[in-house]
Amino acid sequence: MAAGRTPFAALLLHGFTGNPETLGPLAAPLRALGLPVAMPLLRGHGGPSPEALGAVRWPDWVADGAAALEQLSAQAEQVIIVGHSMGALVALQLAADHGASIDSLVLVATPIQLASPLAPGRPLQRLRPLVQRLLRRWPIPKTYRDPSLAIHDSSYDWSPMAPLISFLEFGAHTRARLGEVSCPALILQSHADPVVLDASVPLLCAGLATPAAEKRVVWFERSGHELVLDLEGPAVVATVMEFVGERLKRD
Repeated sequence: MAAGRTPFAALLLHGFTGNPETLGPLAAPLRALGLPVAMPLLRGHGGPSPEALGAVRWPDWVADGAAALEQLSAQAEQVIIVGHSMGALVALQLAADHGASIDSLVLVATPIQLASPLAPGRPLQRLRPLVQRLLRRWPIPKTYRDPSLAIHDSSYDWSPMAPLISFLEFGAHTRARLGEVSCPALILQSHADPVVLDASVPLLCAGLATPAAEKRVVWFERSGHELVLDLEGPAVVATVMEFVGERLKRD
């Protein structure tokens, strides 16, 4: 091990229209294990208005993730990436491009196949150019099974159309690169997620080049899209921490 570097660090990547708070419950447990933790605010997010997303496209989010990965790699030999939703797509892109720096992935509600009617393979996909011309914004509802939890969610509640379309394209682009990813992966998904279809999980498992023994899928039943913060949040955090603990024992 290089002098001054720890064996592992953790990179937490939030989703589209979200912010690092959506993965906040994981930060303290990871730091308690001695891991340096980075939780970058991806470009266009966390502003006073969703208009901040206007000129941002998916390569910008990948670039932000790569910059955070580079900083962590100066502190640690290997990085464990936890990505929620769009953050999981960024994690997969980083694993394809920087595999030597990445120990493993935790992929939470990965949007390989979205429920949105505008998403690839969905009913309105061909109408996206028309919809983009007609509409200035698209609503992004807060999808908690416990509605009281949404009160504290500071994520944007709508998106300008251009970055939304870019996000939809990002899923298709990432799916095409799954075969370039071979690191161990923990895949978490809820059957009650109204944003990501259950079909995403078999597509993800089939596409990844990760050996079957190193792909683990854990299903949840009662949570919406915000798995880490919703009804089963403590169980989600426990599942992630068990996986991370196993990775650390391999050192």
